[in-house]
Amino acid sequence: MDWTNTNYGYDITVSVVHQTNVDNVLGLLNGVQNSGITISENYESDSRVQAKVSTYVKEGESDGYVDNARLRITLSIPSEEWSEELVTGYVSDISETIEHGYTKRAYTIEGTIWGLLDHKIKDPITIGKGAKLLDIWTNLMSTQTKMQYSTAGAQDHSYSNTILYEPGSTLSTVLFELSEGYDRMDVDGHGRVTLIKYTAPSNQTPSIVIDAHDLRGLTVAPINKTYKKWESPGRAVVTATISKEENGKTTQEVIAGSYDAPATDDTSIEVRGYLRARSDSYTGTSENPSKSELDTAAKKNWETAQDKGNEWTASSVFKDYHAGTVATFIPMGESSSCKVLIKSVTTNLSEFTQELSMKEV
Repeated sequence: MDWTNTNYGYDITVSVVHQTNVDNVLGLLNGVQNSGITISENYESDSRVQAKVSTYVKEGESDGYVDNARLRITLSIPSEEWSEELVTGYVSDISETIEHGYTKRAYTIEGTIWGLLDHKIKDPITIGKGAKLLDIWTNLMSTQTKMQYSTAGAQDHSYSNTILYEPGSTLSTVLFELSEGYDRMDVDGHGRVTLIKYTAPSNQTPSIVIDAHDLRGLTVAPINKTYKKWESPGRAVVTATISKEENGKTTQEVIAGSYDAPATDDTSIEVRGYLRARSDSYTGTSENPSKSELDTAAKKNWETAQDKGNEWTASSVFKDYHAGTVATFIPMGESSSCKVLIKSVTTNLSEFTQELSMKEV
């Protein structure tokens, strides 16, 4: 698709989708106002995506929405035989205004993971030593929810220690923590929860190029740049609880490993004059890790937490950008490029524009 072609005619449809079967379309939402459609994606948000849709129908007529149903926004360009489901989500809020013989309804749509955020488990969940990530994750999704999901592209993992979640724990927390560091839990446009192998953005190969000098695409507004490199830690600490046998008794002890930035590094206390540190619990495979292993883990955490500090916000014509995409970015006024993660995208379908937030990785 040549997104710089501004002559495309496009269609927007909002479908009413069954609450527990995303393949079951119940009908179309009537009286949809294109001016009331926005989609906000955020790589760091738990629910991942939120959208706004409004309808306008004569008083006494229905806009076709069915209680508890989901809503799906689909964008199509008939001349190119192109179509994409941008979001399918639960309705979290409806506001209604009646005036001059017409009813206006405003819907807030949340990504599927939103439905897990207040889901509290009523029984304890025990993850035994040696249990497999995919077995546990798919079992919880199958038995605890009514959601469709996909683990295509996920990587498995065996847990080295027993993990217990108490009654009242939030299901989203359980699922996020079990997959953290191995897989990323997300949603697709069809409304499925997805689990895909996690690769740090800094280790990904860019899939697109965003050139701020290309006046056909990226900037219909100024590019704003901010610097946040001082947020990177100069020290990393990793702690673990290990078991020790003494005189026939088992005791537990908390040990720690650490790593300090080299004295010449921008994050060091010598350069900054103050220390910013991060602390994490050990997540490796050793049941009783040594201090040396914790030191190694701390160094790895320090390295992955180093933030180049450059972030940009910019406006663009619609080019099907999505949060989580890694791109090669050529900033305005610069000839060299850098690798960025698109952190957030707000799509305005009435204006066919997208607001981007990008972070150098």
